[in-house]
Amino acid sequence: MITARLCAPAYELGEYAAPVTELPELQADPRIAAELTAPKAGFETYRWSDAPVVELMAAAVQRTLGEAGIPGDEVDLVLLATDSLPGGRAAHRDVAELLAETGLTRATAGTLGLMDCATAMAALGTAASLVRDGSARHVLVVSGDLADHATGGERVVAGGVAIASDAAASALVSATAAGLPILGMAHHTSAAPGAGARAELTAKVTAHRELFARLAAHHPHRPESVRAVLPSNFARMALEIYLSDVGYGGDKLALRNVGRIAHCLGSDPLINLADRLADAEPAGPGTKDGTGAEHLVLLGAGISHLAAVLLDARPLPDASEGAF
Repeated sequence: MITARLCAPAYELGEYAAPVTELPELQADPRIAAELTAPKAGFETYRWSDAPVVELMAAAVQRTLGEAGIPGDEVDLVLLATDSLPGGRAAHRDVAELLAETGLTRATAGTLGLMDCATAMAALGTAASLVRDGSARHVLVVSGDLADHATGGERVVAGGVAIASDAAASALVSATAAGLPILGMAHHTSAAPGAGARAELTAKVTAHRELFARLAAHHPHRPESVRAVLPSNFARMALEIYLSDVGYGGDKLALRNVGRIAHCLGSDPLINLADRLADAEPAGPGTKDGTGAEHLVLLGAGISHLAAVLLDARPLPDASEGAF
């Protein structure tokens, strides 16, 4: 079976940055403002854009293709994970312009949706399946959203535990380019919880338990083998509750970007991965602390949806010669 590799994650943030304290939603509700700007939550700055989402996507895609060393005309399929394309035929026009601008002249494009901020991780799993079975050699996954479209303009989202930013991210899922092996993907959808904070908390904890049980069933691994979970950028106190229960709390949570970029909706895990890889030391047999952990988990979380992708943290080299 072909090994699908996640290659060259890249991103583009909204061109404007502003302090979260200037948001009318926080100025109108001091309680939520105190919770989201507290050190434990860490929201400081959010990004916004007045450009179409495909402009942010194009910048991310160009970086991904350049870093992966794959010409655009070799990409077979583009999977767009977004809720921010315009309605009707205008979406076809904008996507066609995106493909032309980035040199994706042979690629077929399609969209995935309905899973909120978990959609991009589901797209990665779909892309990996297509590469593994030989249906495609290179699949480009592109996420991106503008709060004006995806959340109806609301910046305080996810039940009040995150502040939405505008951004796009991309990654190549390839049979041959150098990258991190994609070992498995799992997703979970839960019905809306009953009324009350306790019912909602119980539902969230149960959903995360089910998600990680499915991920372990697809590809057996233990929490000790995971270097980091790269999640949606929610307030740490919320994620600590959900993920500590399944063994991934504390230093396992990679949330250092929350203050800088806020919650970039479905793009968060790829953004966090891109920054982690940019800062990483050369790959070795273990981590800096000598634990020998060998996996990474990308976690996308929406209101009712979760999706996680398990990666081998040890990259594979380019295998273009003789791969096909």
